Amino acid sequence: MPTTPSRARKWIKSGLAIGERNKIGVFYVQLLREPSGTKTQKIVVGTDRGKAFTGIAFQSKLATIVLFHACLPGFYKSKKTRKDRQSVTGKMEKRAELRRTRRGQRINRKVAFKLRNHREKRFNNRRQNKLPPSVKANREMELKILIEMSKIIPVSEVRDESCGGNSKRNGRRYISCNNWSRMV
Repeated sequence: MPTTPSRARKWIKSGLAIGERNKIGVFYVQLLREPSGTKTQKIVVGTDRGKAFTGIAFQSKLATIVLFHACLPGFYKSKKTRKDRQSVTGKMEKRAELRRTRRGQRINRKVAFKLRNHREKRFNNRRQNKLPPSVKANREMELKILIEMSKIIPVSEVRDESCGGNSKRNGRRYISCNNWSRMV
């Protein structure tokens, strides 16, 4: 369970615990022996999605444990060029541009239009029911933060703030811990 920084320093100094960092850089303390108690607090995770940023909070009744202000990968802004090559949308635009130039090089323009070598489309990729790559990258990043933090904090419930929804719950959609563990 969450502890105070001074108590964690004492544990590390006395050899009762070691300090570790997880994949997203959060420092935590790992006990080297069995804890004195096994009671856990009810910890709720709240997420608030935005277009370029996402807020994620891990909170118990007593205190806010950790807050994340995640800069989403689909929206890194570059001031150098109009087309942003660092963002997901910029990369997809650049990929399409390169593909168009490659396809244009294969065409023999000296031959009549009907006799030119145009490649048929290999499969029907014109469906419009898939998730855009930028949105998918953003949601995967949020999920990665939730998974990594749930390894060190016992999460009991995940609450996702979304626009619209049930008016009885003030427009918030709740995901119970059981459903969330199936998603992971």
